[in-house]
Amino acid sequence: GSQSALRRSNERQLLAALRESGPMSQAAAARTIGLSRSAVNSIVRSLEAEGLVVVRAGATGRETEVALVGATGALIAIDLGHQRLHGSVISFDNESRVDEVVDIRREHDAQADVPTVVALVDRLLARSGIDRSAILRVCVGLHAPYESVSHTISPSAILPGWEGLDVEAVLSERLGMPVVVDNDANFAALAEWTWGAGRGAREFLYVKSSNGIGSGLVLGGQVYRGANGMAGELGHVVVDDRGALCNCGNRGCLSAVASGRALLLELATAGAPRESLQQVIADARAGDLACRRILAEAGRHIGLGLAHAVKLIAPSTIVLGGELAAAGPLIFESIGAELAANSLQTKNGPPRVEPGILRGDMCILGCAASVLAEVGSGMSELPSWMLAPAGRRMQE
Repeated sequence: GSQSALRRSNERQLLAALRESGPMSQAAAARTIGLSRSAVNSIVRSLEAEGLVVVRAGATGRETEVALVGATGALIAIDLGHQRLHGSVISFDNESRVDEVVDIRREHDAQADVPTVVALVDRLLARSGIDRSAILRVCVGLHAPYESVSHTISPSAILPGWEGLDVEAVLSERLGMPVVVDNDANFAALAEWTWGAGRGAREFLYVKSSNGIGSGLVLGGQVYRGANGMAGELGHVVVDDRGALCNCGNRGCLSAVASGRALLLELATAGAPRESLQQVIADARAGDLACRRILAEAGRHIGLGLAHAVKLIAPSTIVLGGELAAAGPLIFESIGAELAANSLQTKNGPPRVEPGILRGDMCILGCAASVLAEVGSGMSELPSWMLAPAGRRMQE
């Protein structure tokens, strides 16, 4: 093609390298994308003039490094969970983030949930002062298996009242803005790959263990969804065929035996109830034998599920996020032991399982990462303003 087409291709390669690996020197960028340092220097000057990158002092002070800068405009992120809605308006122009959490005290029903989402978006826009025309995308993360091909939630008794509904079409029509919907764990995986322990991994598996267990695959820099959009549903891999009944209809799924909800239910059945997963972890650290035992057993179940995943996709990096990851060695030791015991023997051994970014808004951050990638921009690091939202909590 033409020289201009070749140059734009080289610019896209450099931007992709910065998104995947983070800030780097121009010498490192030249090695990464296979161009001369003079060519990279010219590309950097052009991208800097467009406002897409910034050249700044490196960590060592010996040489400068190139980093991505944010996009223009704004986005709305919605984390639609089992008992709450978490909404956020993120403005790259104003470097601001406004959040609101709505506690839902009823069963899910699309006829009631959709107006709640619309009202939440209206309040966020009013509070932030952002005009609808500035919104690049509305991203919605669902805590349920989501068929991205048909835009529907799998009929698995998760988020009842939404099954069969074209979620993107309904929300786009009601909000009057473009809407992108995905599983919340896919968004969280993208955030961890973009800014966390999975950064730069070519084959990356993210596991979120909180109230339920979800996972996301990032392969070659893209979230892998499979033919029906539901790839990576590790929470519904059967690890104990005599285990507890799962809401998907199977018995002994990972979510049914190792999620926060499952652990609390088992402790309550044993006459040792706890209010939350955080309390279970705190009591285990204080020496409570029942809590220590149940965390270790959860780790063994997760390790077995990961062993199955490793045999199929051989990820280079596995990250455990969510509330359960805060247990640290109380769960990671049993995960590692079970993973090693059930993996095929290799020279390098099984992949390491590392803790992820321990934040409750990973779905929101993943929405931002998704929009940045879609518009061809990015942020080499999470800015402080995006990590400290102005938020409030409400009850429906």
